[in-house]
Amino acid sequence: MSKRLIPLYFIIMIIFASSGMEASNLDSLQRLLKNNKLQDSNQVNLLNYIADIFEETASDSCLYYAGKALNISQTISYYKGAGAAYYSIGNYYNGKGEYQLALANFIDGYNVYEKINNKRAMSNLMNSMGNTYLGINNSKRAFEAYSKSYEIASIDSNKYMMGISSIGLGNMQLLDKRADKALEFFLRAKNIFSTSQNSVYPLSVSYTLIGDALIELGKFDEAFLNFNKAIEELKMLNNSYGIAATYNVIGKAYLKKGDSDKALDFFLKSYSIFVERNAYDDLQNVSLSISNIYKQKNNFEKALQYFSNYNNFKDSVFNSTNNKQLLEVEAKYETGKKVQEIEVQRLKLKEHTFQRNVLIASVVLIILILILLYNRYNVKRKAHGALTIANHNLEIKNNIIEHKNTEITDSIKYAQRIQNAIFPSLDSLDKWLPQNFVLFNPKDIVSGDFYWATEYNNKFYLAVCDCTGHGVPGAFMSLLNVGFLNEAIKEKNITEPNEILNFVRKRVIESIGNDGQQDGMDAILICLDINFTSQTANKTLTYAAANNEPVLIRDNKLLELPKDKMPVGKGEKTENFTSYSIELQHGDALYLYTDGYADQFGGPKGKKFKYKPLNNLLLSGSTLKMQKQKEDLLQTLNNWKGDLEQVDDICIVGIKM
Repeated sequence: MSKRLIPLYFIIMIIFASSGMEASNLDSLQRLLKNNKLQDSNQVNLLNYIADIFEETASDSCLYYAGKALNISQTISYYKGAGAAYYSIGNYYNGKGEYQLALANFIDGYNVYEKINNKRAMSNLMNSMGNTYLGINNSKRAFEAYSKSYEIASIDSNKYMMGISSIGLGNMQLLDKRADKALEFFLRAKNIFSTSQNSVYPLSVSYTLIGDALIELGKFDEAFLNFNKAIEELKMLNNSYGIAATYNVIGKAYLKKGDSDKALDFFLKSYSIFVERNAYDDLQNVSLSISNIYKQKNNFEKALQYFSNYNNFKDSVFNSTNNKQLLEVEAKYETGKKVQEIEVQRLKLKEHTFQRNVLIASVVLIILILILLYNRYNVKRKAHGALTIANHNLEIKNNIIEHKNTEITDSIKYAQRIQNAIFPSLDSLDKWLPQNFVLFNPKDIVSGDFYWATEYNNKFYLAVCDCTGHGVPGAFMSLLNVGFLNEAIKEKNITEPNEILNFVRKRVIESIGNDGQQDGMDAILICLDINFTSQTANKTLTYAAANNEPVLIRDNKLLELPKDKMPVGKGEKTENFTSYSIELQHGDALYLYTDGYADQFGGPKGKKFKYKPLNNLLLSGSTLKMQKQKEDLLQTLNNWKGDLEQVDDICIVGIKM
């Protein structure tokens, strides 16, 4: 008997360790299913329960009910139900020894449970995959699956599945002839199941495997004590499959001990139960064990009978060792059994014919595959050549684009230097406005927002403006408007803020054209006595405002000063701009800003910051030093924006009187 099959004997009995279902409930469950006409999760659960009952008895009805549960689950996107259906189908095929089908369903079930992060089910499915990999003699993948199952169970603090995975890992140690290490894993599993509820089935499995490890260590008495405990538990649970599997292990133990009579007795008991359950893979191995014992006893008739059974249950062609064994049995068999001998020869000839046909079909298939591969190679070779040429051309184009981008970026950076040169220096602002800050943050390298200042005839002028557009188009507009502001004051000797904006508007419309464009700017232009910080200077502030209003904070109160709702450019209204004035007091704080800060998207819902929160922010920080106010504004902006892109140029100027 192959050692790799030991965990597979107990797959089904472990499955039912947590369900507690009995076949006696089948009638009531089927009646309940008949009354439930809705295709919902309740119907899926009923179908899966019934499938589990039929699975325990190795009935083909398991496939019917589990398949129906799977179809409904996929229709209503019920992942838990689909995972359970895949699990039942996989266990059914495992019991039949059809490991490839079992593995495919276990993998599908695992993927479904992974989507809903059901770690308990994921650990269970991964352990079942380990059992199946053992069934197809892939020890490496089996060890990986058991280890992964134990890892998931540990993360989930799932003691039950940690015990189940320990059984698989222990069996891997037995495969590598490390019975002492295997015993440690099996004892760990037994200790877990001894203290866990609803763990009677896996506990009985632990006793059987502990006994198997002890046999390998030569501790026969202690081993049979564990076998007896396992049989007692399994008989109480009426689990025929588990009893048959344990009988098989006990038979192997007696065979190793040298007691072939008792070994044969237990093998035959195991065989009869496996026949009832159609457990073909198990029947294959126990048939070979029985045949070997009869052969040792010189009962060649029985030896040949069970060896023929072994042959019938095999899922692959004879290997050389088995052919040799069959020849030995035939040579020693009595000549009086000629009919049976002829039948054996016929089966042998049939087997050789089958092998020949398989060989011919394999050669033809290989030739076809080679032709197909050669054709695909030619196609890929041509495609590779075309792709190489295309990649080369693309690389050339990318280099050209990269060079152009570099040239464009360098040009824009040079334009930034030109634009910065026309802005007033911070030192000159400090000279005229000892307490101030400027928060200037373009969206791109150059900006459509700008701040401008000049001194003329003992008057100090300061403007904060937002031109149409941003980036390069906005920068062109800013250069144009700065020129018009300088022209109005320095060349035309216009001194009133409202008249200055009237002149700039006229020049913008003349310069850009009268084709319906709405180009221009929103602006705030203020005018102060150049010595307004002295005790004797005039404290009157005059200003004009186009769409954007100045904000004054006095005595911890915020005032939004009046404005004209029209741009400095072509618009719906063409009236003259209004001249406003206000008497300043010591401690007043004046803020001039564009719309970029308030319009920035961000926050948890990706919405605009808006003007009211901006004004509240200015009010709350108005008593702080000006540099600290700027830092707080910038930090709040960055926190609000997060990973989102800046949507517009930003310019805020603060003045403390």
